[in-house]
Amino acid sequence: MSTWRRQAPDAELLPKLKAWFDTGLGRQLVNEERALVKSALDGAFGHSLLELGLSGRTLTSCPEAIRRHYCLGPPLQRELGKNLDILTGYADLPIATESQDVVVVHHLLEFIANPHNMLRELERITVPHGKLLIVGFNPLSLLGLKLHVLGRLSSDSVWQQHWLTISRLEDWLGLLGFRVERRWYGFHRLPFSKPEWLTRPPPLEPESLRNLPMGGTFLLSATKYRVPVTPVRLRWMRDPMVNVRPLGAARQGIYKISE
Repeated sequence: MSTWRRQAPDAELLPKLKAWFDTGLGRQLVNEERALVKSALDGAFGHSLLELGLSGRTLTSCPEAIRRHYCLGPPLQRELGKNLDILTGYADLPIATESQDVVVVHHLLEFIANPHNMLRELERITVPHGKLLIVGFNPLSLLGLKLHVLGRLSSDSVWQQHWLTISRLEDWLGLLGFRVERRWYGFHRLPFSKPEWLTRPPPLEPESLRNLPMGGTFLLSATKYRVPVTPVRLRWMRDPMVNVRPLGAARQGIYKISE
């Protein structure tokens, strides 16, 4: 069983995360993540889209083919200014089984106490053939290295998160019945808050950079293909047995055959 790094309580973690995402670096990161999610949702349809995350930012604008988009999170996030439709923790989601057509997870698995349990909950609430979009920090990037160093230098830093690589998440999703269909990367920039670095255009077009695994953030798009199995009774178990008589009784002449 995996041993996870202990995470800070919400009262300490959420305000620090919101403050970081409110910096120039955090805002630029979220803007590029929004573009990735928007492209990944092209062609998505269904009744509901659920968004979960700890960044304090709403990441998704609901596509026209999806009827309803709502956000879920702890009450402290609402106090910090995030619009939430459902106030709850993440241990046991108050969502019906197989009820969500699209689920977007934004910087949640890195900071949750147990990512395994969180993924099981996400699998439970996703409909068969539904989509799961996971957005997270790429550990194998300059931004990931910077955040990792921050976590090492300060024991009470917010950056004590789990470092989850894409290959590790793909293994977990495969065990849960998901098939990863898309791996995209964003924020191919130096991880500095100076405006001149953040406003400088990237060397290549954003569509060309999405396949380069050096970006500071990643997006995984997976589809759930495991469906419930309905037991089928064998024919001999469901057909009634007729014209059955005790063999022993017949040998003893109890049943008379008419001439």
